[in-house]
Amino acid sequence: MSKYLSKLLIAICSITAITIANVASANSSELDLNDYEDDVAALLQEYQGQDSYSRPIVPSVLVYKESVQASTYVDFKRGLILVETRTKAQLKEAVVQVLLTQIDPTVIDAQTAEDFGLISKKKKPFFWGQVLDKDGKAIEFEWRASRYADYLVSKSKRSNSRFQVAIHMVKEHTTIAGNKYINYARNASRKHGISTDLIMAIIETESSFNPLARSRSNALGLMQIKANTAGRDYFNLIQGYKHTPSSAYLYDPAKNIEVGTGYLKILSSRYLKGITHPKKREYAVISSYNGGAGNLWKSLDSRGNRTKALARINKMTVSEFYWFLTHRHNREETRNYLKKVSSRQKKYL
Repeated sequence: MSKYLSKLLIAICSITAITIANVASANSSELDLNDYEDDVAALLQEYQGQDSYSRPIVPSVLVYKESVQASTYVDFKRGLILVETRTKAQLKEAVVQVLLTQIDPTVIDAQTAEDFGLISKKKKPFFWGQVLDKDGKAIEFEWRASRYADYLVSKSKRSNSRFQVAIHMVKEHTTIAGNKYINYARNASRKHGISTDLIMAIIETESSFNPLARSRSNALGLMQIKANTAGRDYFNLIQGYKHTPSSAYLYDPAKNIEVGTGYLKILSSRYLKGITHPKKREYAVISSYNGGAGNLWKSLDSRGNRTKALARINKMTVSEFYWFLTHRHNREETRNYLKKVSSRQKKYL
């Protein structure tokens, strides 16, 4: 495994437009998506034909860029790893790297890092169990990764002058990924009184368990924390001092989940205080985690009057309030967000 260490010094950009543009313009021309499988095309289509300022940033996607010769995309939501290189030799090397690599978010800033790679021979690779070889075996050691890479390269396709393989994660990849972080969620749950199932459902919805997720608005990590809002609130109201956490701090899974769960507690006990029914308060917390408490009040009262909004909420039944939030909240994204989170909570009960 050590032979790959010197080659694993790569700059990571979590869905930056510059990195993505390298794939979208392999021949200095528009990418022909007809050359790709449906799921691969769906991954690339999000970036097609857009300039570097308008291109969307999808937190569930992580882009590794070693050079213009090779690009690796991991779509945690679709369960897809796409590797593209100029030669088959480079393709095998890139496949082995991604199969064996480990991510250490405690020392990586995904915007500027230069040291992404294997950090300990004693630890299992990051994608262990999420990707199986052709024999259905988890990939932990170099010999198995190399053998599987040979198999994948033999099946590779050439598209737009680049060799390509799409590695599909197992069907239950989100469950396997979630198991990496469940103990952090349980610890945060006990500390802040927020249910574990809610924490896990929010993580899945926000980042699809991508620990280095970053949105265009600079929301970071598993729970997509904005350092200067939720991060500052956490330190000010829970830790008791003013502080804005760094990117490296929020890319650490344990710290990210602690801050995110602490912020859920702040929403529940402070910003949304006055909602008497616990289930209605939970629905309000989910909606406000996405859209802010201010938009909740505005959805219920044209002037955003908190007192009048609270009175309306407390008069509603639980089912009426859920219907209101999923049909009448002033942000469509928030309406859909509540549906996603509440449906996913059942998986973690």
